[in-house]
Amino acid sequence: MVAASLALLGGCGHTQAVGSDGILQVSLSEYRVTPQSARARPGPLILVVRNYGRLTHDLVISLGGHPEASTKPIAPGQTADLAVTLPAGQYLMASTILSDQDLGAYGTLTVT
Repeated sequence: MVAASLALLGGCGHTQAVGSDGILQVSLSEYRVTPQSARARPGPLILVVRNYGRLTHDLVISLGGHPEASTKPIAPGQTADLAVTLPAGQYLMASTILSDQDLGAYGTLTVT
């Protein structure tokens, strides 16, 4: 039941499309990765990741449970850039420090 609830919550809201500049702004906090749903074209992408939380977070991009790219830990109030080149697929964006992902700090990045 908890997994079903999390799946429904992850699907709430709108999908943010990455513009022609190939830059996606991502914010992190203790319980959220925003946007929770994003769409981009295959190829180069820059994620500008800001930690708005009170604790240190990171951002890991994974496909099928395998990490593709990640930031270093980001201190509260700090920003990190993550440059990636992604082929088509449905990626998980998650903060993996402590139990962030279990608490809802994840989103999806669909590359089509």
